[in-house]
Formats: sequence, C-alpha cells, structure tokens
Amino acid sequence: MKEKKSFTESSIYPIIFMIILTIFFVGILATFYHTTKAKVDSHRRTNFQKALVALFDFPTDNPTASFDKYFIQKDKKDIRYYQAVKDSTLLGYAFEISGNGLWGTIKAIISVTPDFSRIVNIEILDQNETPGLGGRITEDWFKKQFQNKPLVFDKKFKKYKLVAEDAKPNDFEIVQITGATFSSKAVVNIIYEKVKETSLKLGFDYE
Repeated sequence: MKEKKSFTESSIYPIIFMIILTIFFVGILATFYHTTKAKVDSHRRTNFQKALVALFDFPTDNPTASFDKYFIQKDKKDIRYYQAVKDSTLLGYAFEISGNGLWGTIKAIISVTPDFSRIVNIEILDQNETPGLGGRITEDWFKKQFQNKPLVFDKKFKKYKLVAEDAKPNDFEIVQITGATFSSKAVVNIIYEKVKETSLKLGFDYE
C-alpha cells in the first residue's frame, strides 16, 4: 500500500507557498507606499519650489513662503508655467523642460525674461547620464553658462553651438563637457526645442 504524502510534500505546496509569500510582501510594500506617499509628495514639491525660487534669486530658506509670495501658477494649452512677480513687476517666466539624454530623460526647469529673449537661469531636476561624464551637466560651471544667455537673434530662436572646454564662447556658444558631447548637446537641444515650443503656446511670435 502506497504511503499517503503530506500536503507539505505535495507538488502544489511550493506554488501555494510562493503565492502566499508574494501576497504578504506585496501587502507590506503597498502599505509602506500609502503611508509614505504624502511625505514623499511633500518633499518633492518642496524641492521643486526651492529650485524654482532659486532661478530668480529669491530666498530659499522657506521655499513655500517664497513661492507663495513671488509666483503665480498658470496653465495654458497643456503647459504649466509660473510668472515671477516682485513689487507688481513681471520678472519672467519659469517652466519645466525635458527631453532625451544618453541613458534616459533629462528634466530641468528654466526661467526666461518676460519677452522670452534671454535665459534667466536653469536648474537640472533629474538625469540619468553617465556619472563623471554626462552627469556633469548638474555642475554649477556648466549650468551657469546659460545665465543671462540670449535666446533670440534677428527675431528667431537660435540653437547654441558647442565648443571645446578651452574655448572662449560667444553669446550663442556653450562649452561642452569633455567626453560627454551627447549629454551636452542634449541639454542644448532641449532648451532650444522646449523654449521655442512654450513661447509659441504663450503667444510670442519668434520663429
């Protein structure tokens, strides 16, 4: 007579065990996600506001207070942008821009003058470029090149040209990161394409 196997020795036991284990850990992850989501969202919002107010050199010690005091959020034609206003004077616009980098999406926030003719400042929000190479697009020396940089020449948006690190760039040139031409060019392309696109949606008539 064949000895009857216990359930734990049956072929179906490992399958049921794994299903129960999976449900258990998924439940833990779901609980963790829901309990931390509000805090994560708040942290992300604060970091965004800090980057935004810094574009116009407003105080960053209390980003939310500076944001509420100096910025007006607007939505138009599927874009969200921010008006920077101080003492009833429009200082410029700020909005998010993004595009393809070498290894993923590069996300940034850029501020421009009220007539869209110059960049005020730019901050890289997220990137997945190669550390030590393309990842250097977050370094201050690279970002500062765009401060007060003209965008328009002869009533047309003009794309910046990349030059070597030892060069002295003119108004429409940007010093590239050695060994990271693709990432440097990606930032230039994103600025050109997205600023032009946003300006058209806001009613500016540059070509």
